[in-house]
Amino acid sequence: MGLMGILGLLAQVETAPVESGNHNFIYLVLHANFVVQLTLILLVLFSVISWAIIGSKYRQLKRAREGSNKFYQSFWQTKNLEQFVGKGSFRKSPAFNVFKAGVDCLRENQGQGNEMAVEKEIRRAAEDEIEQMEYGVPFLATTGSAAPFIGLFGTVWGILNAFWKIGRTGTSSLAIVGPHIAEALIATAIGLAAAIPAVIFYNVYVNKIRIISKDLDDFADDLIVRVKNEYYK
Repeated sequence: MGLMGILGLLAQVETAPVESGNHNFIYLVLHANFVVQLTLILLVLFSVISWAIIGSKYRQLKRAREGSNKFYQSFWQTKNLEQFVGKGSFRKSPAFNVFKAGVDCLRENQGQGNEMAVEKEIRRAAEDEIEQMEYGVPFLATTGSAAPFIGLFGTVWGILNAFWKIGRTGTSSLAIVGPHIAEALIATAIGLAAAIPAVIFYNVYVNKIRIISKDLDDFADDLIVRVKNEYYK
């Protein structure tokens, strides 16, 4: 092949993107079928909410874990509950909130011999803390399971739109149906992009919440025993 032939091939490679430059990602999304656009908006909304939950749960569980570890260490160094009441505050710790709820109930019912009320309040406070940590996490599971199917719906609709285009124009040229197939595949890609992080972080957070919840339940049992021994023995 001579020099002129090589230059001709290079010219074709360079001019190819110019000819299809209008069919980039943004162009395909903006000119996609209305149903596909609606699907993409829904998937983006799922993804944004999922990432907001991921960020907030990361901070919440990190504070809960660190605060509870400090609280447990300080709690077991005290000989009785009265000494611990005046100690430092651990407001970021779910265990401290359980302890505070038990102490408040104990003061309200002190001298009445109503230890069952204190025990019930401690367990209710522990359940409330666990429920607060779990809040929002099921949405990640919903995104992980629903987003791929929503994206698949957009893909199927885009392919159907491509076949309708073939039927109207009477040609199966790639230049005609290519953009419709591309917008259909974009829906699948965004559906997977929304689902994969949601599934990963859902499993991570469920495991972390399970560990924190177990420690919190054990602490609630130990706190009830100490209350009974120190106040209702």
